[in-house]
Amino acid sequence: MIKELLKKLGYTDEDVTKIEKGLSDEKIFLTKEENIEERYSKLKTQKEDLEKQVQTLTETNTNIQTEYDNYKKGSITQEEYEMKVREIQEEADSKVKQNNFDSKLAVKLMSKEINAKDVIDIKANLDMSKISLDGENFIGLDEQIKDLKEKKDYLFNKEETVITGNGESGRQKADGEDAKLEEMSYSQMCDYLEKNPDAKI
Repeated sequence: MIKELLKKLGYTDEDVTKIEKGLSDEKIFLTKEENIEERYSKLKTQKEDLEKQVQTLTETNTNIQTEYDNYKKGSITQEEYEMKVREIQEEADSKVKQNNFDSKLAVKLMSKEINAKDVIDIKANLDMSKISLDGENFIGLDEQIKDLKEKKDYLFNKEETVITGNGESGRQKADGEDAKLEEMSYSQMCDYLEKNPDAKI
């Protein structure tokens, strides 16, 4: 990918090798994966959700065991024990449902569609009582986000410039202007590629 571009721009094989080594030494990696940050955020949120579910399950089992021990010791009756178990289970179900809602909402807010800078800041400006989850779809969210983007656009990331080649010379364009890689020094090129990791080259 980078090798082909550099050769098209007239760099010698020796220069190309040096640039590739330099990128590796500086730990600058390019990816062809689109929306890699969004997918990473989604996986991170899902991992946190699973960790919360495990924690809830552990706490539920511990609480039920405690009540069972109380029942065996005669501290509570069987009827009281069964009632407490139902209460513990209902509380656990409620926590799992809330965690699922929070996890999916966080993923939605971090998506390219909404592009929130900070999920907590956005949620603080939403009327959560008017938002519900229907399967995978949020009801009442789009209207509030649209209004929030108009009134507090600073809460959202600006859309990044998409860099695409013209298919002819292999040169890149950003905001309608050519990114003149052939005129850049090695360090300038490294800096450019670091700032534009999603450049399709």
